[in-house]
Amino acid sequence: MVVGLMGILGLIVVDEFQMANEHGGELDESVIGLLQMSLTGVIGVVGGYVGGRSNG
Repeated sequence: MVVGLMGILGLIVVDEFQMANEHGGELDESVIGLLQMSLTGVIGVVGGYVGGRSNG
């Protein structure tokens, strides 16, 4: 699940970098916010999995 999510996020970021580079602009703030929230969520999911597994 995490690998799939990171792959999709990577695709979004690469696409945004290409679009920004093509148009000479900066990255959209919403993409940066998406990455921050997604990484926080992934860390939470992995931490919950590891914590639940070690208590098992």
